[in-house]
Amino acid sequence: MKPKKAIKGVILSVVFLSVIFLGLQKAWELAKDRSFLGNISGSAEIVQPEAKEEPRPSLPYRNWNIPELDLAAESGLVVETSFSGSDKILFNKNCHTKLPIASLTKLMTAVISFENYDLSKTIKVSEEAVLQDGEFGKIELNKEVTVNDLLYIMLIQSSNHAAFILSEGMEGFEFVRLMNEKARELEMDGTFFVEPTGLSAENVSTASDLVKLAKYILANHPKISEISRIKEYDLPGYGVLTNTDDLLEEIPEIIAGKTGFTLEAKGCLLLLLDNSEKNSFLINVVLGADDRFEEMKKMIEWVNTAYNW
Repeated sequence: MKPKKAIKGVILSVVFLSVIFLGLQKAWELAKDRSFLGNISGSAEIVQPEAKEEPRPSLPYRNWNIPELDLAAESGLVVETSFSGSDKILFNKNCHTKLPIASLTKLMTAVISFENYDLSKTIKVSEEAVLQDGEFGKIELNKEVTVNDLLYIMLIQSSNHAAFILSEGMEGFEFVRLMNEKARELEMDGTFFVEPTGLSAENVSTASDLVKLAKYILANHPKISEISRIKEYDLPGYGVLTNTDDLLEEIPEIIAGKTGFTLEAKGCLLLLLDNSEKNSFLINVVLGADDRFEEMKKMIEWVNTAYNW
């Protein structure tokens, strides 16, 4: 190869490589400019980050302008339930504290009776039943009374005698065993029964456990709800029964409930309220209250003002 041609070839190669290098450098600078500053001519858009929509709280949601409720009762709980999703606690005071529950016991007595007896079955009134504390009413010693009638007397009038007679339809210990088995089945882990009336302070439960029992009754035993909300009932062969729940006429949304009182338990009250406009129910429990009805009203009124529906 001639020296002049070789030199010329080298020079052309260097020029060619220099052009490529300058082109790449210019492209790099333009890319940096677009990346950080955008295109000055406005032909390229600056990509804005996508706006994220703030999640809305599920209804009902708390109105924090309303102060917390100062409930005097030892325990109180309000739960909204729709059976289609998770429950929502609207108010809670000591809901897991074990306390004597007095005649709220009779809700479990009713469940066991409905699930183990033919309602037409008759049970003979024993002397031990007659000796139970509380107003005896018109149940006579040695009389045969149907399970159906005993349930009305127990749930409306809160009769200890009717509850005891129901347990005598099978051996008494067996009946109480079934009550505790049902509590375990419903995962009422803070609940224990020693007798069917609620007279014993050893019958204990928690507000959260009683909500579970109320949900079970709503789903499986509408007759218990129906009987428990009757204000007055003329029972053939017995007479007029008057409900122990003073709030039945005052709060029309009540669809079920039970009262309870002993000196050890103080006032107890469970109310189920219809919240059908919102496709749900409100389960309200008060335990250990000096005035169960006033405490319950305070709690219900507070929920209605402290939450937006």
